[in-house]
Amino acid sequence: MQSFLTLIEQIEKELPASERKIADYVLQNPSAPLFMTMTELSAAAGSSPAIVVRLCKRLNVDGYSDFKIRLSREVFSNEGKDEEPEQVMENFYDSGLSTRDLIVQYIKFTSKNLSNLESVLDPKTVDAAAEVINKAKTVLLLGQGSAEVILSDLQYKLARLGKNVIYSKDVNLQIAQSYSLTDDMVAFGISYFGEDQLVNQAAKAVKESGGKLITLTKIGHNHLSRLADVKLQIPASGYEFRTGSTLTRILQIFVTDVLYSAVLGKMTEEEKTAVLRRWNFSVTHS
Repeated sequence: MQSFLTLIEQIEKELPASERKIADYVLQNPSAPLFMTMTELSAAAGSSPAIVVRLCKRLNVDGYSDFKIRLSREVFSNEGKDEEPEQVMENFYDSGLSTRDLIVQYIKFTSKNLSNLESVLDPKTVDAAAEVINKAKTVLLLGQGSAEVILSDLQYKLARLGKNVIYSKDVNLQIAQSYSLTDDMVAFGISYFGEDQLVNQAAKAVKESGGKLITLTKIGHNHLSRLADVKLQIPASGYEFRTGSTLTRILQIFVTDVLYSAVLGKMTEEEKTAVLRRWNFSVTHS
């Protein structure tokens, strides 16, 4: 079940101060808003009804009534009884763990963050990204460092769908290619923090050329997602420097797999048959 409170937690630190007051109140008193009008909630949080409306839009809910419905589903469910992420992380870094227990804790931590992804990854945004890619003849991939593994995998997935995929691990070449985007092309950029200067330079070149840009970053405001026509986001784990890029890669590959399936779903039956032929060819020749 999608965790609505987790979504609020993920964006809370990135919110303007006025919206953060509402979010903080809800996180501290999750059941209280269920019995309040919008005016009462805003007063209790020291804000205004207009700010509640703004927060609802940011959370992609259809007004205050939908906000209360989403919240009530979680408040009255049995979720939230598992170990907290901090608890799992402390167990994960217990130097006395056996290899068996290490595997168990790693699975717990990964599962928790995959559950958080359901709260953060907006289905409407995935659908919009799939629509853009489906219509494009060529996809230019942008990113470097740990994103290279994800981009190489995405290159293979999109090629199987019959897309002309342009991808170079040389980010300076990516920048040069970004200035040449045409109407039948789209760029897809990956950067966890969204603050990689060279990747952002390539993204700016895409916009200067008039091209469309899809981005995949962690949730919240960052320079790369601000440039995007469609922004896909993953949860911020809070442990990026302790876990390396392992968790980030898992979440990113999950998103690109979902996106691949969404694009495939938008193709005609004739196009799907061609994809199947390409798949059978690659299997028999591997």
